Amino acid sequence: MRRIAFGIAAAAISIALLAAIGAFPARGMIREWLKAGMIESGRFTPTGEGTPQGGVISPCLLNVALHGMEHAAGVRYRNSARSDAETVRGCPVLVRYADDYVAMCYSREQAEQVRARLAAWLEPRGLRFNADKTRIVHVEDGFSFLRFDIRRQVDRHGSGKLLIKPGKEPVKRLRKRLSADVRSLRGSNAAAVVFRLNPVIRGWSAYYRSVVSGRVFTGLDHHVWSLTYRWARRAHPNKPRGWVTARYFGTFNKSRQDRWVFGDRGSGAYLTKFSWTKIVRHVPVQGSASPDDPALARYWASRRKRKPPPVDEHTARLLRAQNGACPACGELLLHAEHEPRSPHEWEQWFRTVRRVLRKQHIVEQADGQDRTFYRLLHAHCQRRLAAAGSTPAMTPMQKSRRPRGLLEPRCLESGHARF
Repeated sequence: MRRIAFGIAAAAISIALLAAIGAFPARGMIREWLKAGMIESGRFTPTGEGTPQGGVISPCLLNVALHGMEHAAGVRYRNSARSDAETVRGCPVLVRYADDYVAMCYSREQAEQVRARLAAWLEPRGLRFNADKTRIVHVEDGFSFLRFDIRRQVDRHGSGKLLIKPGKEPVKRLRKRLSADVRSLRGSNAAAVVFRLNPVIRGWSAYYRSVVSGRVFTGLDHHVWSLTYRWARRAHPNKPRGWVTARYFGTFNKSRQDRWVFGDRGSGAYLTKFSWTKIVRHVPVQGSASPDDPALARYWASRRKRKPPPVDEHTARLLRAQNGACPACGELLLHAEHEPRSPHEWEQWFRTVRRVLRKQHIVEQADGQDRTFYRLLHAHCQRRLAAAGSTPAMTPMQKSRRPRGLLEPRCLESGHARF
């Protein structure tokens, strides 16, 4: 059956929130917290009740205040062999994140009924629908939700497929940001351009790698190429085009036969492309599993292991060979309790990884010949070992790959890893 979708937005009131938490031990602290006010750009703004929209704690408080909304909308679940979160056939499905909601219904009449039920449920809590953001649309026409565009595409044979793509507004904002960043780098060298743009490109593509993003990535790659080409032409206005392309574009990434990669020939640094990020489909969470449940820590850890970090293939091989551990201190190289949840968090993650990890180039002599391999280390471990003049112990897997007849290992200069 075809479905209808509509979204709403609301603002919670302190009274409803305090009534929802009941006799929670920190009730008094939360009550004072809601009246503490906020500081933005050095200016204090009082908040008589509630929290500012967009605050870091706002989604959590709204989830508490709006608990039970699914039941009010008429959503019913049944236990099955596949999942304990499977809805009863014919009832609507409500997806909620803080104050953003989408209700999937089987008909327009059902959507109208759900909207009336929710309006009645929200009224005694001091909440109401945002008329500008509340609408009823057919899923084949598509709608936007949480920075994604969702649309059911029907082919000529009548079979439909639900496609989730990056939203048009986030793509538009990213294009403007990339243009502004490259414009601000006029007069800088190519290495500065790579250093500025790489975390942005990798962070944005990592966030959207679980949806249908292939065409969007290709379009963004073309946009970045146009920006960097104009930047290079502006940097050398008196040079011919062939000279400019030969200086700044080439096969910098040896694992890919792409001669139009922007990079710096002096340092070897190059700009990552959006399309290099491998698409990894999202696996739905099992039932009503929560990351805050201590009993499910192993389940969430296994989910993180199944989804590899979006790093280059060489770095991924090193992580697998070292079992994700630093050979110097034995601690994990990449440690996070949860995956970043926004493009900005992914961008910060890549900046942090670039700062705290190093690739170490090891040269060993075997039968009069030099043989090389790489290791991943923490930056502080690399500095400590360099000061001591030693190399970290090998992992068992690295020992099995070590050539016979090794005599004297020595370390070459270690550069930044291209994560």
